[in-house]
Amino acid sequence: MSNEGIEKIVSHIQAEAAKEISEILGEAQIEADTIRKAAQEKAEREAAKILSDGKRAASLEEQRMLAETRIQVRRKRMDAQEEVIDSSFAEARKALEELTEKGKRDRVAYKDILFNLIASASEIVAGKRLELVLNQKDNKAFMGEMLAEITKVVNERTGKDMSLALADEPAQFLGGVIVRDLENSVEVDHTLETKLTRLRESMRVEVAKILFGDSL
Repeated sequence: MSNEGIEKIVSHIQAEAAKEISEILGEAQIEADTIRKAAQEKAEREAAKILSDGKRAASLEEQRMLAETRIQVRRKRMDAQEEVIDSSFAEARKALEELTEKGKRDRVAYKDILFNLIASASEIVAGKRLELVLNQKDNKAFMGEMLAEITKVVNERTGKDMSLALADEPAQFLGGVIVRDLENSVEVDHTLETKLTRLRESMRVEVAKILFGDSL
């Protein structure tokens, strides 16, 4: 993500999630080892009782039991992944709600984040006439000097003489902005909800690599 502020808010939550994943997977691994050991011991006991012409059947039974063990452990890992990610991003959303409500959290200013989101979106579009879709609270704040202030920031970032205006109606979202290029009918969604969703999917991929990157 281009927005360092949101990453800072989520980073410590991800660290806690990684720790929780490790603990859950540790428990799952112990249970998997127990299941595997029991399966192997049972197969060995049965194999000892089976005559030479029945050894192939014992081997197939052991393979079946081990396959079931792998499936059980992978299912536990998937459940652990979803549980931790859900918990992490619930906390992340609470942190962002606090940030947008109070304007600052852990030395991160919401105004700086919002300005950066608008400026980065302005760098993506090709047109020079932009419309900002904000939530009701931010829309009210931008009716004053902040609109002129962000216009100056955008022009400095893009090196263009751009015109910024507020949309006729505010939108219903937590924070951030949707920037519309009025000349090319293009819009860039830099709302906080969209940023969180993208982070969530990225985190799910990374956690999946951790969970399934090794073999049982």
